[in-house]
Amino acid sequence: MTELFGQVNKLDPNKGLVTLQMGADDIHTLEKYQANGQPQVVSLIASDENGVSAQQRKFAFALLHDIWWSQVGGCWIETPETVKQHFYAMYEYYNSLDFGEFSLSAGKGTKTDTNQFINMLLDYAALHDIALSVKPLNELEPQEIARWEYRCLMEKMCVVCGKKPSDLHHLDTIGSGRNRQHTNHLGHRAVQLCREHHNLAHSLGIETFMQRFKINGIKIDEKIALAHGLNMK
Repeated sequence: MTELFGQVNKLDPNKGLVTLQMGADDIHTLEKYQANGQPQVVSLIASDENGVSAQQRKFAFALLHDIWWSQVGGCWIETPETVKQHFYAMYEYYNSLDFGEFSLSAGKGTKTDTNQFINMLLDYAALHDIALSVKPLNELEPQEIARWEYRCLMEKMCVVCGKKPSDLHHLDTIGSGRNRQHTNHLGHRAVQLCREHHNLAHSLGIETFMQRFKINGIKIDEKIALAHGLNMK
């Protein structure tokens, strides 16, 4: 059995038809089942706006798999299931939840808890330089993207692809006619970009680049300035 995800686009009660919009990977999985002559039986679990979305759930499990695949951790890294149990328990501990209270299931989990759980996994991946199989900017909900932008600036990893090395890219023009070494950087917006995406930003224009990748930039604070050796006077 394979877990697939989709969004309901149309219901026709009279004909008993449901139309789903699904990602290309999930559609290809269904095509493989069909090509192998396997029965096409699909189980649907409905989730309201406060419940765990299919995209959240899929992203969280992708992150758990990436962490397991990296083999960065303690004895709990043994199997995908032990990795999942470890981070479930960590989330419950740090959020004062009872054992077994946290869930990614559509029926039991909540959108808020899942967002926070995803952030915890992203923090772990960033701190341990774990390669991600999916790009967070494509998966995070809009209100969570700023946190990822900030984390990338602190860990000096590209906000788009997660690669290192990368550089802090100023979004505000603070260098025109002035020496950046003598400019107070606090409060100016920045993003962290690898060379490839730095060049793409220049090629597209920064506004088009930011719209394409749904980023807004982060105002440089003291922690970011210290991490990058920027002037604060």
